[in-house]
Amino acid sequence: MRRSRGISLSAVLVLCAAVLVGGGAPVVAQTTTPDYTGHPLVGSWMLDTDTTDPENLHSLVIFSAEGSYLEVGPDGPGVGAWEPTGDTTAILTIVFVEEEGTGMVRASIEVAADGQTLTASYTLEFVDPATGEGMGEIGPAGVEGIRIVAEAPGTPVTSFEDFFSEEGTPAATPAP
Repeated sequence: MRRSRGISLSAVLVLCAAVLVGGGAPVVAQTTTPDYTGHPLVGSWMLDTDTTDPENLHSLVIFSAEGSYLEVGPDGPGVGAWEPTGDTTAILTIVFVEEEGTGMVRASIEVAADGQTLTASYTLEFVDPATGEGMGEIGPAGVEGIRIVAEAPGTPVTSFEDFFSEEGTPAATPAP
């Protein structure tokens, strides 16, 4: 019984000393979350990251009002941060994790006046996983994007059942 009181008394004394030394108020880390709600970049986009190849797969991305960025693309996911540099412009940093190391994209973005399309110029840098050092930026390359908007369903041309049925699928012709 005496031992537990001694531990409790010691804990109270240490706490009081910490408050007195610390100026009477505990130190709390404060973070500020940005609010870019009015910027035209906020929302969901489909990006063409290789405008020289008409058959390349596009990336789907989200620019949040808090400045975060999420990408799902043919090369895997990317996570990043963005911030406005003007009424219709912004900068972006994206990090991709790969087997060979980390890829880092840095981009300058401009949203068109109608808010439905964007263009960007970017560089790419690979970071060595063993040293953490960058290998130098390569580029620039271009990106074009269109905003993804909500749409109501249209008039179907066929049913799911017909589209995915075995009878509806053309049979393969055997090779001679």
